[in-house]
Amino acid sequence: MNQMSSPIDFAALLEMLGGDPQIVASLLSKFVDELTADLSASAQASADQDAEALRQIAHRIKGTSANLHALMLSAAARELEQACTEADASLMTIKQQVMADQARFVQGAIESWSADN
Repeated sequence: MNQMSSPIDFAALLEMLGGDPQIVASLLSKFVDELTADLSASAQASADQDAEALRQIAHRIKGTSANLHALMLSAAARELEQACTEADASLMTIKQQVMADQARFVQGAIESWSADN
């Protein structure tokens, strides 16, 4: 997978963390666990149309994914957070799905990277 199509910039992440793949792998493993829990919670909040709970989850994913150079996921979470702030139920549903799809893309990339490192 080349860097352009990857949903996470592993090279930048490695550089930021001093070039140690073990540290990166450990951090990414924790991120995947948290992301999996957040995605489950966001699906429930979306089903319940709980805009505030969904906004908080989106805000957390936005920040964490930005810190880990998963910028497309961060952008999707930012759009969901905005939809929640506006309490636009139909847009919240759409944006939650976009964020979930992007998160699965990131999780797949992390699994591939971890297998290779």
